[in-house]
Amino acid sequence: MTKGSNKESIFLNEHLMAVVCVSSVITGAASLFLLSLLENNYMAIFGLVIKLITTVAMFFAFRHYNWDVAKGLMGGVFFSLMYEEAYLVLGKLWSEQDFDVYLVVGVQGSLYLAAAGMSFLMTIVITINHFIINYAIHGNPENVIFNRMAIIFKFIVYIILIVTNSMLGLSASGMWANALMYLTDMAILIMLICIESQFDSFKLLRHELLNEKRERKNNK
Repeated sequence: MTKGSNKESIFLNEHLMAVVCVSSVITGAASLFLLSLLENNYMAIFGLVIKLITTVAMFFAFRHYNWDVAKGLMGGVFFSLMYEEAYLVLGKLWSEQDFDVYLVVGVQGSLYLAAAGMSFLMTIVITINHFIINYAIHGNPENVIFNRMAIIFKFIVYIILIVTNSMLGLSASGMWANALMYLTDMAILIMLICIESQFDSFKLLRHELLNEKRERKNNK
C-alpha cells in the first residue's frame, strides 16, 4: 500500500466520514423515536442511545486528533453493536417462545432468524479483527481489507434483514424501527472502516518515512 493508492481510497475521505456520521444520527434518532412508541423496549432503547453517543464521541475525538481516545471509543462502538445484537438474537429472537413464532411465520421468518444470527457472528469477527488492526505496531492493510470484505458481507446480511423484516407482519412502528436501526448500523460500520483506514494509512506512512530516513543515513 503506497501513498498514491491511499489517496485514491474513498474510505480516506473525511467528508464521507462526516456524511455517514450525520446519517447514523438521523436514522438512529428516528429509530429511537419509533421504539419509544412500542412497549417493553427499554433495553433496545438503552443500547441504541449508548451506541449513538459513543459513535458521535468517536467521530469528534478523531476529528480533533485525540486518536488514542478515538481508538478506545471505536472499541466501545463495537461492543455496543455486539450488545445490541446479542440482546436481539439471544435474548429475543432465539428465545424459545419467539423462536417458534418466527418459524411459524414462514420462510421469511426462518431467513430473518438465520440472518440475525449471521450478523451477530460477523460483528464478533469484525470486532476481533479491529483490535488486531488498531493495536498493531505497523500498518496492517491485509486486515483492513479483510474487515472491509467482512463488512460488505454484513451489509448483504443487513439487506436480507431489512427485506424479511418487512414481511414479518410487524406493526408499522416496529418494522420501521428495525429497518432504521439496520441503516444506522450500516452507516456506523462505514465510518469505522474510514477511521480504521486512516489509522492504518498513518502507520504505513510513518513506516515509509522511517525507512527513507534509515536509507539516507546509510547512504551518507
